[in-house]
Amino acid sequence: MEKDARKFCARLNQLKSARAQFESHWAECYKYGAPERQQNFSSSSGTESQRETERADLYDSTAADALQVLVSMIMNGVTPANAIWFKAQPDGVDDLSVLTEGERWLEDAAQFMWRNIHAANFDSESFETVTDIVTAGWGVLYTDIDRAAGGGYVFESWHIGNCFIGSTRADGRIDTIYREHEMTVEAMINTYGEKNCHYSVLEKAKNSPDEKMKLLHVIQPRKQVGSGQINKAMPFASYHIDINNNHILKESGYHEFPCSVPRLRRLPNSVYGNGQMTIALPDAKTANELMKNTVRSADLQLGGMWIAEDDGVLNPHTVRIGPRKVIIANSVDSMKRLDDGTNFQIADYLLTNIQGGIRRKLMADQLPNIGTTQMTATEIHTRVELIRQMLGPMYGRLQTEYLQSILDRCFGLAIRSDALGPPPEELWGSNLSFKFVSPMARSQRMEEVTATEQYVMSLSQFAQVDQTILDNVDFDAVAVFVGNGRGVPQNIMRTADEVKELRDMRQKAQEAQAQQQQQQQMMQMAGSAVAKGIEKQVGTEVMQ
Repeated sequence: MEKDARKFCARLNQLKSARAQFESHWAECYKYGAPERQQNFSSSSGTESQRETERADLYDSTAADALQVLVSMIMNGVTPANAIWFKAQPDGVDDLSVLTEGERWLEDAAQFMWRNIHAANFDSESFETVTDIVTAGWGVLYTDIDRAAGGGYVFESWHIGNCFIGSTRADGRIDTIYREHEMTVEAMINTYGEKNCHYSVLEKAKNSPDEKMKLLHVIQPRKQVGSGQINKAMPFASYHIDINNNHILKESGYHEFPCSVPRLRRLPNSVYGNGQMTIALPDAKTANELMKNTVRSADLQLGGMWIAEDDGVLNPHTVRIGPRKVIIANSVDSMKRLDDGTNFQIADYLLTNIQGGIRRKLMADQLPNIGTTQMTATEIHTRVELIRQMLGPMYGRLQTEYLQSILDRCFGLAIRSDALGPPPEELWGSNLSFKFVSPMARSQRMEEVTATEQYVMSLSQFAQVDQTILDNVDFDAVAVFVGNGRGVPQNIMRTADEVKELRDMRQKAQEAQAQQQQQQQMMQMAGSAVAKGIEKQVGTEVMQ
């Protein structure tokens, strides 16, 4: 056990060395973009008091404000809490209208997962993770069952300053994580038990229970996998290690990799990434320095710059300028105010341009500013769709490395806890996948939807000249495609079988109505004939 612990600690040191070259850049991105979430990187950050001083040195918050706007747009466009943003379906199946019981079970499973994800702390923890993704380029979100509450999901946004990642896969997906954190000796004993803790921890608990110890949590693929039901034979191994004593506290496992580790932009020859803040960092540093100099110039402009003569009565070293003060001098010429030469128009012009560049690079300028000219709903919708198209390349990686892994983990936890019930036989042997129907996913398909709508409208104009031109369009397919592209709920759209049944009923009703009308016409004709015959017979009798 001690040998394995040393091996993990040695791997931790290697991972630290591999990450050290990027930490100073990430620290700068946090300083200007998300100062409230500044990470404690091991090789680049100082003490807490030093980081507080760095935050106090900030004079311009344009980057931080724009970054929060971008994070909010990603959250609302990818995982909105007020609308379901994914569907469950078997691999290779695009149209679930052919399913009956299976479709209903999958719809119920997706609804269950969505309700419980947002009923948990996902929205708050995901916001922190997306902030890390936009700022530094990568983040870590841990997903598990809330065992303390007896069920339900629980999410944890792990600080990336404590996490070191790796990959054993050919596609570069993250499947290894080393998390270094601290825990008091009393909490260690309560969490892992006395028999699993090192004897030195038990001794420290007697005198200093609040003393903190460094722990290492390792999650990585297990080379030899057994049945998968016992925690030490699951596909992913989990080790909790006391670093100070090179002692393994606990070994367990996971059925799925429990951490979602998305990268916004992959760094060359590295498993780490860079965020959108990297692009805006030079402007953010320039704006901060310009704002600092502007504030100092404003202070100088207000207080003035003075020249004073040491004439034996006035001592320039002790004189202080202020209201209701009398300065004793030998002559009124002993002290004069000088022109500081400050031009605030140039500073304001430069600052406005730089701040606009920051908002443009962080995509915050695409939304309307509060207090500006009133915009219509169509204009706002158009600008939101534009920024979602700009976020399209980022969304592709978020969908693969972030959303997919979260849903795979949540589905596995739900199905193993029997919360979803047994799946129908028609789904047995099928691999499950998730189709995303979030606003950002729909925006990527809106170009085809818009083209379809414009095409149908143009054909309707030509149909006024020649009605047969409408034969070129399958309007049933148009209705389904536009409805899915617009995100219309499936429960208000009829399946192909339901449409066929409805049309057959309508046709039968029309045929029955036509037959009834025909019978009525025949009866009317027969009645008319009888009436004419009677009238003719009466006329004959009268003549006789």
